[in-house]
Amino acid sequence: MGKTELTYEDFETYLPERYNFDDKQIQFFKETFEIIMYNRDTSKVTCFADRPGIGKSTLIKALMHCCIGYDAFKGQYEPIGLIVITDSMKRLEGLSDGRKDRIEAEECWGELFEDWGIKYHYREFERNVIILKSDVPFLEQLQKQHYKPIILMSTQRYFMLSKKVRDQLFTFNYNGTVIKRNIVIFDECPYFSETVQINSYNLALIEAALLEGLSDDIEDKEFVTREFGVFKNRLTEEMAQNEKKLKNSDVSLYWRDERYSTITPNDRLFFKVIEDNIESLTQKYNAITKDLDCLKEMAENGAIFYRFKKKKDSNYERSFVLVKDNREAFYLGQDKKFFVFDATADIDPRYDLDYVEIKNGRKYNKPLNMAITNVNIPTSKTTLCNRDSIKLTNFIKGYIKNNVVGGSGKQRKVLVVTYKNICNRFSDEFDYVGYFGNLKGFNDYKDILKMTHIGLNRYSNMAYFYIYCGCHMDKYRELSQMPTDKSLKFLTDLAQNQKYPDFLEDIMVRSMLADLEQNIFRLAIRNYENTENVQVWTFYNANGDLYSSLSDAIENRYKDYGVLFEYEDTPEELKIEKIKDRKPPNGKRMTNAQKVIEWRDNQTKGKEFKIKELLKDTGLTYDSFKKVLKNNLILRKEFDLMKTSRKGYYKIN
Repeated sequence: MGKTELTYEDFETYLPERYNFDDKQIQFFKETFEIIMYNRDTSKVTCFADRPGIGKSTLIKALMHCCIGYDAFKGQYEPIGLIVITDSMKRLEGLSDGRKDRIEAEECWGELFEDWGIKYHYREFERNVIILKSDVPFLEQLQKQHYKPIILMSTQRYFMLSKKVRDQLFTFNYNGTVIKRNIVIFDECPYFSETVQINSYNLALIEAALLEGLSDDIEDKEFVTREFGVFKNRLTEEMAQNEKKLKNSDVSLYWRDERYSTITPNDRLFFKVIEDNIESLTQKYNAITKDLDCLKEMAENGAIFYRFKKKKDSNYERSFVLVKDNREAFYLGQDKKFFVFDATADIDPRYDLDYVEIKNGRKYNKPLNMAITNVNIPTSKTTLCNRDSIKLTNFIKGYIKNNVVGGSGKQRKVLVVTYKNICNRFSDEFDYVGYFGNLKGFNDYKDILKMTHIGLNRYSNMAYFYIYCGCHMDKYRELSQMPTDKSLKFLTDLAQNQKYPDFLEDIMVRSMLADLEQNIFRLAIRNYENTENVQVWTFYNANGDLYSSLSDAIENRYKDYGVLFEYEDTPEELKIEKIKDRKPPNGKRMTNAQKVIEWRDNQTKGKEFKIKELLKDTGLTYDSFKKVLKNNLILRKEFDLMKTSRKGYYKIN
């Protein structure tokens, strides 16, 4: 018993027999396994940008089985430490489900499962994997993990830990020997940087945690709670003062405290008390470590002050915003190697970092039997997520039923993806409805062949600017050195202007493309062996530079894989609806075009008429009617189609 070098033959023992893996998938398994086992360039985070469905979860699970240190054929050997991090507790539970693996293995091996002692491997697997959960006292879990080679945890939890606590994750005890856990795998994008908001709510939670989470017998509790209260009041006053400087509703400036550069008169003592009592404090407020670190940074170097008006009322929300660089959490240049699996890492702008290397997975790709149709309709969040947009969403629902679903039963299987606020408008008529930001990583829709993507998961200009700063901290530091009035102009222009700097438009397009791809690959197209045609309809206004660039990016991404692209102009029915919704001039009930449409809608289908009848009923002159047709191409086309063989007569179609 002792150290053993894992080989690919060891690894493939744990690939599930139920799958008929493609040659390219086997190539992916072999090459990726070799990189994980032997690439020890710790100055870089190695990111695998392999298409969804290639088998990354299968690979991670098989690797976990290799690492536990027991094999029916080799016997017991020294385990290999491994940390697997992802953003879904559901996926963590799937990765740790040894019982399911054991049942499948028993079915595969039959009598040999008992005869060869294979069952002992699965017993060891269940004993040697731990999930660090938020609903279990962390100190208790921290003690247990010291005796298990494999840790599973959420992305959020990993980046909430203090460095002192996080350092404890990288060793475990095996038969009295301390062994390193020096392989870390992120299944999905880690937080290379974070945009942290500090507002009155955060400050109140921290204050409450200090009051309730510190025992009364702690000698310095009074100092900690009193001085934090003073700091909290100071920040609250600064928010009020900054708000007075901002005349517009949604603007920002860079703020620095000119008088103080610490949270308390003795930050060393303050943070020692926090560190000594972190377990009880975290139970009261789980983000206290991260928030206090950000407050320390803010006291030293300032932060962006941001104020915006809430849409539903007249109140303003105000907060300080910091861009937090998390590179220290990747232990660059030390004895820990970090890997990331993210299908869109090669297009996602969050990976534009000097310490990230991308392993492009194009060589594992196969032709995609897919068509993408863009329907040119305005579907911004502002346009769709309001009470006045019911007509528009009803039109889209009708379009889906007539042009996408085409029937009932099995053909009703279409995935509708849109904004969270309006999911209920579609869920009453469609069985599969999801919202932006909530589909990534799940396989619930892997048998569906059709999707309608209504709108785009677009963020604010400032959110994209923060993404840029996260990869270019020099730009963020440059901002921190600006005089207040200059930072106010820079950030206001950035937030409010529709003409974006080139770097910002690039980030917007790539972010939207990455999100769209993650959603598309929830469909049957994620199945590596899929042969059925997958159809995707995107609903957004393709006019204008930004969305035209997005359409170009979509084509460039998929054109080499046989994907077909179609573009539909705004449907004529919707053009008519837009005319109906147009606001008439002051003092008028409706525009002349609206009068013509209303008259037409009130006529019986098949009725023949002369223009003079329309003019009499609407009160329009012949010249004003001609002007309506001149200015509205869609109405002119309609009247051309209504002409009959009898001169001067029209027919309602």
